[in-house]
Amino acid sequence: MTAGSATPPRTLTRAPGTGPGPGLRRRIAAFSPGTYLIMGVLVVLTIYPMVWMLLGSFKSLGEFYTNIWGLPQVWRWSNFSLAWNDVQLGQKFINSIIATLGTLILTLPLCSMAGYAFARVDFPLRRYIYYFVLAGIMIPFGVTAVPVLTTEVSLGLFDTRLGLILVYAAQNLPFGIFLMYSFFQSIPGELEEAALIDGCNRFKAFLRIVLPLAKPGLATLLIFTGTSVWNEYLMASVLIHQPNLETLPLGLVNFTTAHSTNYPELFAALSIVTAPVVLLYLVAQRQFISGLTAGALKG
Repeated sequence: MTAGSATPPRTLTRAPGTGPGPGLRRRIAAFSPGTYLIMGVLVVLTIYPMVWMLLGSFKSLGEFYTNIWGLPQVWRWSNFSLAWNDVQLGQKFINSIIATLGTLILTLPLCSMAGYAFARVDFPLRRYIYYFVLAGIMIPFGVTAVPVLTTEVSLGLFDTRLGLILVYAAQNLPFGIFLMYSFFQSIPGELEEAALIDGCNRFKAFLRIVLPLAKPGLATLLIFTGTSVWNEYLMASVLIHQPNLETLPLGLVNFTTAHSTNYPELFAALSIVTAPVVLLYLVAQRQFISGLTAGALKG
């Protein structure tokens, strides 16, 4: 090659007659027009009821029946204040927040440690104890209502926030342990073994190595447990009778009975109650999706 000459840039071209690889062709075929149509229908079926509820909460009672599908002609923000005062949502919001946070404070560490023990620690009867815990997933909550009520009364926990929190935590432990157990199994054991070789004991390796890698699983557990407690009605109706201790589902049921035909005000109350759950998912959606795709639900 002489001085001043330049080598022309090489362009990567596919040989004539060859197309994309089989893996790429499968991925392209997976997103066919039919797939997008099905996904669009599912999105509409999921989102439109919430949009319709929100739009209905801004209408007057007469406009709701005459213009049930359209946009409000006059946006009535007063429906939200009326719903807040009629349902006494302030106190019920506090009660639901206390019940949800109290349950999460108990559930997250217990499920994490138990799931880690079942996944990593070899102890006698480990498999049988794990199956016994999983049996709690198959027991309907309604079947346990009477025994739980009897136990709460005998322990002096009936009609108390603590009694409700303990019941919620016990109900969510089996699924939470299964979730975290499956997620810990998907984490490579070599990382933990390296920490043990470097001098960490089992608990330090769990806190410093394994638990930070389990953040997507914890976010998934937080969303599942938080939404189940926030929306739970059956056990709350059995264990809570004082009006000042009622959670949001109890207040909404009582409000629905008294205002069964006032849909704008009812929809306003439902929108207020639904907003925290939607915000929780929006805040933790990246970790939640990562937890699902990383094998958090693989047994």
